[in-house]
Amino acid sequence: MTSPLSIGRHRLLSVKDGAFRMPRNFLGDGREHPELLSDDGKVWLPIGAFLMPGDEPLLIDAGLAHGFPKPEIMTGGALLDELATLGTHPEDVRHLALSHLHPDHVGWVATKRGGVTFPNAQVYIAQGDWDHFIDAANYGPPPWVRQALCDLAERGRVTMIEGERQIVPGLTALPAPGHTPGHTVFVVHDGRERAMLLGDAIYCPQQLTAVDWSAATDVDPLLARQTREWLWREIDSSGAAAVGPHFPGLQAGRVLGRRWQAVPHA
Repeated sequence: MTSPLSIGRHRLLSVKDGAFRMPRNFLGDGREHPELLSDDGKVWLPIGAFLMPGDEPLLIDAGLAHGFPKPEIMTGGALLDELATLGTHPEDVRHLALSHLHPDHVGWVATKRGGVTFPNAQVYIAQGDWDHFIDAANYGPPPWVRQALCDLAERGRVTMIEGERQIVPGLTALPAPGHTPGHTVFVVHDGRERAMLLGDAIYCPQQLTAVDWSAATDVDPLLARQTREWLWREIDSSGAAAVGPHFPGLQAGRVLGRRWQAVPHA
């Protein structure tokens, strides 16, 4: 968890659920990426989520949770404890916005033994991802999460997103396809101040300025690259802060030409 990022009247808190050990051939051309290496000589990226606190707390992405079958690659499970340190409990969350439906972004939607985690939350999912992962049953959420999402949809607790859409005042969803068909970035805004939450459209800051670095999990690599190019231009021209759930330290920053500069927290 980092200090709050202020966007006008809004606050954004990053919350860590676990860690992803990035394989050498996962990103770009398979080189070592020395700029991302940890002290142990491996690349460890966080698995994170983002909280907008307030009268109706909103959570963006839901981590991995426990039980991923390949713990040597990804581990999770810390999200609820981290939220509790912020004074937010599962029943407090009123909105859950998902960037996409890969396992490390939906893990706490529901657990295998505990069922739905956030009982009072409306869930927001892009129609394109629902079609690809739920209706067509491509690899994505574990079975208990898929079933929970279907049950929530039947109860009117899932809102499908198509195109640009305001989720709540101060948070807008923008389509950013390629990594998945319905991949979504979320923009926190107040007046001219903006922060972009990039999901997996951008795994790490270096990928913003090296847009040819494709991720092994991109469903449509060509479209994903076009989305990265658009995001780079948008962040550069607008001066918006940007952060993704796998950014080292969950640290937001800005693009300055071809350089990335961390944003000081409030």
